[in-house]
Amino acid sequence: MDQNSQPTPQPPYGNMATSKPKKKKTGLIVGITLGVLAIVAIIAALLTYFLWWQNPEKMVTDAVSNAIVAKKAAVNGKIVANMKDSVKLELNVKANSASDKVKSNIDAKLTVKDIDKSFSFKGDVVVDGDGTVYVKIDNLKDSFSEIFELMVEEKAAKSGFALSKDQRKEYRDEMLSQLEPVLDKFNGKWMKISSDDLKNDDYKCYTEALKKMRSDEGARNEIAQLYRKNNFLDIKDTKLNDRNGGRGFEIKGNRDKFSKFAEQLKDSSVGKDMSKCKKIDNETGESSDGESSLKLWASGFSHELRAIEFKGRANDTTIEASLDVDMNKASEVEIPSDAANIRELLDSLSLL
Repeated sequence: MDQNSQPTPQPPYGNMATSKPKKKKTGLIVGITLGVLAIVAIIAALLTYFLWWQNPEKMVTDAVSNAIVAKKAAVNGKIVANMKDSVKLELNVKANSASDKVKSNIDAKLTVKDIDKSFSFKGDVVVDGDGTVYVKIDNLKDSFSEIFELMVEEKAAKSGFALSKDQRKEYRDEMLSQLEPVLDKFNGKWMKISSDDLKNDDYKCYTEALKKMRSDEGARNEIAQLYRKNNFLDIKDTKLNDRNGGRGFEIKGNRDKFSKFAEQLKDSSVGKDMSKCKKIDNETGESSDGESSLKLWASGFSHELRAIEFKGRANDTTIEASLDVDMNKASEVEIPSDAANIRELLDSLSLL
């Protein structure tokens, strides 16, 4: 035997001596396997989140679908309607929508361009599920004071008489005094107008159909599924700044998909109800000359709608809306119980 060689180690005798390294090896394999599976699961989850759950198409589809089925929503923002040569209406809106009821706090400014005059209205509007509208104007007297001043100016211009500022104020105050008891009665008080007061069967018909959609969760889910099947909002741009905790997307409508959606909507329960109402058709069968853009923001985790921006133009009218949205966070809407009929106010004004 070579002097430098070492004796070959002999395996120990007995099962207990051989079992210890076997357990260590088994535990190590199990630990590595579980660790690898955990890493794979995390990677798979991240890939699912970023490649599917965070996919813009899915986020937009989910946001719209969730908005359709949601029972509550709070909205805060601004709406501007601009008619090129006549008037401009600016609305600062804070609204709550709960079930089939909506309440809006409105700060409105109406500008008549021809005469460079503006009128402001502040108050609240509530719409019940049956289409009844409740209105409360907090600055009714101030609003009519501005309107009467304009009326005096117009009458003076037509008659050819020049009135001083004090004379215009005197005539305005005289007209205002005639309605002061009425304005005092309704200023800051709730007034209501029902679908029967409007004497518009089409309004009543559509209101009933929408009421069913808002109160019937199955009907809303049916429409949401139709939208998912024919998601007619395509992604145009994803490089928008975040807003209200949501990721932004610029959207463009897909006419073919919308046509399919509209056609299938006719066979839904809500569509069948709406089919009983008068159809609003374009006489030429073509859309009017115009353009529009839509942007929406959706939360990354829940895919809830977080904000909307809309710009549209048709002929000489443009409409812009910028609204922050909080889904399922609105408070319940209470219907005013002591509202007077708005016909009383209108009848009093007709006596002027």
